[in-house]
Amino acid sequence: MVPDVKKLLVLLNEGLEMEYASQIQYLTQAAITKGPYAEGLIARFKEIAGDEAEHADILRQRIVALGGTPTTKVGDIQIHPDSLKAVQINLKYEKDTVEFYRKILNLISSDHPILYEAIEHILEDSEEHVEELERLVGK
Repeated sequence: MVPDVKKLLVLLNEGLEMEYASQIQYLTQAAITKGPYAEGLIARFKEIAGDEAEHADILRQRIVALGGTPTTKVGDIQIHPDSLKAVQINLKYEKDTVEFYRKILNLISSDHPILYEAIEHILEDSEEHVEELERLVGK
């Protein structure tokens, strides 16, 4: 069994709250985005929102597999009408997410491959989002 299942369930549910919030944040941002590059940005925000929905589904499955109940709470949401500010907000959110999932990954031994690989997949997607958003803000 996974060490300290209760602690892990709390963290996985916290991650689930973050994924719910992130999906809503990206979809709302897509709805209000305007400007010369809006079409491409809207499409990308919607695509990332789809990734966040997939992450939430993965977390729900792992929570149930560990004997827990998935949360329905939604984390903090931030949006901004300015596209650059919106990308900067999302970039900070994704960076925080990467750190959060690294912390969880460090709690799981590799002899629990389904859970380990599920969190690793979410972490990899989040790292890709960071790289892409950094390019969009010129970093």
